Amino acid sequence: MPSKPVLSDTDKKAIRQKLEELCEECWITQGYKKTSIKNLCDRSLISIGTFYTLYPTKEDLFFETIINIQRRLAEKVLDINKNSQTKEGFAQSMKKLFREYDSKPFLYNVNTPDFQSFAAKLPEEMIKKIKLDSFDFFRQVIHTANLSLKIEEAQAYGILSALLSTISAKETLSATCDYFAVFDFMADKLVAEIFV
Repeated sequence: MPSKPVLSDTDKKAIRQKLEELCEECWITQGYKKTSIKNLCDRSLISIGTFYTLYPTKEDLFFETIINIQRRLAEKVLDINKNSQTKEGFAQSMKKLFREYDSKPFLYNVNTPDFQSFAAKLPEEMIKKIKLDSFDFFRQVIHTANLSLKIEEAQAYGILSALLSTISAKETLSATCDYFAVFDFMADKLVAEIFV
């Protein structure tokens, strides 16, 4: 009986990266429930056995994928604010965040049956890791942007959170206008009023 090929650490890393890219793509296009391990394996040219040597469950892959998306997104927002320590730079980072939410609804719309099905299979410690501490992140972004608030920190956080939540009205807004233009206008005006 032939022995199974042993994957090197480099091979494992490359396969994990490919699976996470495919997982993100499938999550956007068809959702968690309709994404099968078999399809992911077929598309990444690996066996199902190889999948299970890397991820104990489908949920582990989806968990790693969302954690990496959140990390990438946080890095992008922080980079924008680090490289442009102005109100305009902060507004630009809000616009980037909004567009990422638009392209990946599962990042903000966690009440869908699809996301709830995924979350129901996760242990509590994984759920806690997924829940980004957005207030601490807000503080970190302000610090990175080197900006000073005109208003109380909690109020500024609430205003910007409400601004980002307009993503849930995109269907209604897009029927009559360019909802990105609406968001961009509001972001520019609110950031100008919130910071010195």
